[in-house]
Amino acid sequence: MLLDGEGVLRLFAAPSVPEAARERLDGLRPGPESGSCGNAVLRNDSVFVSQTLRDPRWAGLRDLAEEFTLLACWSTPIRNSYGNVLGTFALSSFTERAPNREQVRLLESIAAVIADVLFQEERDGRDRCFAAALRAIDEGVVLTDAEQRVVYANPAFLRLSGYELADILGKNCRFLQGPDTDPATRQSLHDALAEGRVFHGDILNYRRDGTPFWNALNISPVRDAQGHITHFVSVQRDVTLSRRTEQELRLSAQAFETQEGILITDAQRRIVKVNQAFTRVTGYTLEEVRGLTPAILQSGNQDTDFYETMWREIEREGAWQGEIWNRRKNGEVYPEFLSITAVQDGNGQVSHYIGHFFDISHHKAREATLERLARHDPLTGLLNRRALDEELLRAQRRADAQERLLAVVMLDLDDFKPINDRYGHDQGDALLVLVAQRLRDHLRRSDAIARLGGDEFVLMLEGRRKLDELEPILDKLQRALCQPYRLRDGVEVQIGVSMGVSIYPFSAQGNLDELLREADQALFAAKQQKGQRLRPWSFWEPPQSARRLYPLRERFRAQGVEAWFQPVWDQQSGRVVGIEALARLLGDDGSVLAPGEFLPQLQETDIFDLTNQILEQSLTALTALEDLDPELWVSVNLDPQLIGITCLKCVQQMLQGQRIAPQRIVFELLESGDFLDRRLAQDHLLDLKAIGVGLALDDIGSGYSSLLRLKELPIDKIKLDQSFVRGLEERPGDLHFVEALLELSSSLNVELVAEGVETAAIRDAVAVAGVRYLQGYAIARPMPLDALRTFLISGCEPLRQSGPRSLLGIYAEQMSEHAVLRKALRQSWTILDLPSLRDPQNCPTYRDICRLPDADAQRILAVYRDYHEAIAAFADTDARHWMQRVAELERQHRRLSDALLDAIRTASATSSQ
Repeated sequence: MLLDGEGVLRLFAAPSVPEAARERLDGLRPGPESGSCGNAVLRNDSVFVSQTLRDPRWAGLRDLAEEFTLLACWSTPIRNSYGNVLGTFALSSFTERAPNREQVRLLESIAAVIADVLFQEERDGRDRCFAAALRAIDEGVVLTDAEQRVVYANPAFLRLSGYELADILGKNCRFLQGPDTDPATRQSLHDALAEGRVFHGDILNYRRDGTPFWNALNISPVRDAQGHITHFVSVQRDVTLSRRTEQELRLSAQAFETQEGILITDAQRRIVKVNQAFTRVTGYTLEEVRGLTPAILQSGNQDTDFYETMWREIEREGAWQGEIWNRRKNGEVYPEFLSITAVQDGNGQVSHYIGHFFDISHHKAREATLERLARHDPLTGLLNRRALDEELLRAQRRADAQERLLAVVMLDLDDFKPINDRYGHDQGDALLVLVAQRLRDHLRRSDAIARLGGDEFVLMLEGRRKLDELEPILDKLQRALCQPYRLRDGVEVQIGVSMGVSIYPFSAQGNLDELLREADQALFAAKQQKGQRLRPWSFWEPPQSARRLYPLRERFRAQGVEAWFQPVWDQQSGRVVGIEALARLLGDDGSVLAPGEFLPQLQETDIFDLTNQILEQSLTALTALEDLDPELWVSVNLDPQLIGITCLKCVQQMLQGQRIAPQRIVFELLESGDFLDRRLAQDHLLDLKAIGVGLALDDIGSGYSSLLRLKELPIDKIKLDQSFVRGLEERPGDLHFVEALLELSSSLNVELVAEGVETAAIRDAVAVAGVRYLQGYAIARPMPLDALRTFLISGCEPLRQSGPRSLLGIYAEQMSEHAVLRKALRQSWTILDLPSLRDPQNCPTYRDICRLPDADAQRILAVYRDYHEAIAAFADTDARHWMQRVAELERQHRRLSDALLDAIRTASATSSQ
């Protein structure tokens, strides 16, 4: 619709509007009650009406909307190049709805195209005038599009840069920048253009022949009527000469007003000029020292011979430099580094002396501080590890020379972490300072004390002749350190200590690192026996070894692990389709240890060996079960940190000679950790995929990085973190997360496996939610290979039998059904048989509720009937009450969900009693 000369809207095109409606709309006068188009012209802004039958802006056209069922109408202005509104473009709908972002963009784009067609001739004439003006001015002008590609440059810019127009069209103006262009200025320019701001500034650019020049830029964005940037206009000017002149003046001034103190004397050594730094360091102004000699600054720390030697070198060499002590105006003596240079005139005679100096007081103090910090812990002031090594070597030499014992005590505070957690790290640091002070107070000055970090200290007790002398000292330390500590804010805490002791020369065989390691092992033993020990210290004994400290590590290295397997159930086919290989370590007493019990004692090389053992046993298991299921797959956990060239070669070698297809091997990677955030991860995963094996992402939902990058990773399966499944009976609302992950996996075409399916109710609910692959105790526990074979032969039958729906399953069932109903009502509600839905007995959920105990069933059925009444109400096609019916349906669904949740909680509370 376009405005005519009388300010009335004339209908130009409306192919989808009935003829009778077009006659009514033609000649519409803009106004507050004249519909979407009339209001868009009146306000010169877009108007989106989603409910014409109730919106006051359609009050004047309400009868037309009802007659022709125009339930929504969206209109945007058509403007000329000056922003004046000349008409509107509109879209109408026979259903009530608001436009989405794409529809808004479509409206605005079509309105802009119409404006271009209507005002092309006017714009062409104006553009010719602008082009003539641009050719006439002396400053360079460049016009770029919104992506900063050159679309025009005037002759002045071409003279300035040395380029031809054909050389630069379509290029980004960055072609003018070069190796010495300031990165900060470049970034500031980039940020201004990216944010649509005006930029003013100077930048070092390069002409076509490589000559650098300083370019003063003024860049402004050009916006269309909707405020979108369409172009950038840049006005440029060569300011190289003015910049050079300005720089020379600035350098001349800065050469004198530098951070160094400067004094200039005449040939007779009388001061004629000083700078501000001289005044700042010495306290004297030029007026106070003019005509005097530098002797006014002498401190007396250097004698006459020093100054005579200095001046003889200046006369001989023409210069001198060195450290000297001078005195400020306030009498303070300070060190400075001084350089004196003799200046000669045209006849070779000395005319002036120039002295440069800077105060090195802070430098001297910093050297002392750095020397202390290099050897001391900054928090407690005790020796650090570097100083400890030096002191330990000296102590060993003294022990050898004096034939005395050297005791190295590794001391650790018991339960220090809870104090940090409860009172904060500041209070924890304060406690460490107090502990350090008590150690100083109760040891001799000759006994060294060091802090290694955290709450770990090392004591070196020297000069003892017998071991019996040590125990009273350790007992005194223990009693002193276990007394209460008063911290800030009235906080009072009490701690215990553990100590490990190694004795030189009885142990370590002269190796000082070994001496510390043995003390650390003795400390470990003391902490292990904390509940039964009579004293808080333990002496290292030569027969003791790492086997005693890390028995599970040694057992793993001696006998390896055994792979146990947990089945993965396919709900759709009703059979086991996969197994997960899980490591088990057999204890000395025949107990079976899970990974959480022995992994903490393993080192990185052990983890690699463990993975190889499990993979090898998994391949053996698939071969042994080939007669039962030749398509059965096995998943093996793989630490992401192990993925690399070595891992790839190992997998390739292990698969060579095997009859097992690589596709039946799935490596599970943990979502947590930063491996998946690194670019290299994707390359390694692609290399694994090239071998033919499958990849699964384990514990999905425990982190966030893989959710953001999941679409980029070559993953075949995702395994839902057990915490979301195992707790469904306590937190049924987590089913929403399960459904969201199921939809995500479906859209990415990857399989979702739900771990942690520990009860029949959880299995029921997860299956109803649509998860196909289930794993957990409700299917089967992990088992050795022989037991797995028995299970596959005869143990699966009970899993195929479906019992009555559980409360949790009914909750999942109604949640899924309501989601489908909501979608159908929103998109294609006519496919619903609404009258039949009035009777809840027609729904499977009704029959499932009836199977519940009577008390639960009657309470839930009453709400369920109200819910179906709300569904049936949609059979009335009166559109005026549509939104009220939707709101009532959602309210009844919330009531139904609350009733089911109450029943679930009651059942859970009853079972736990």
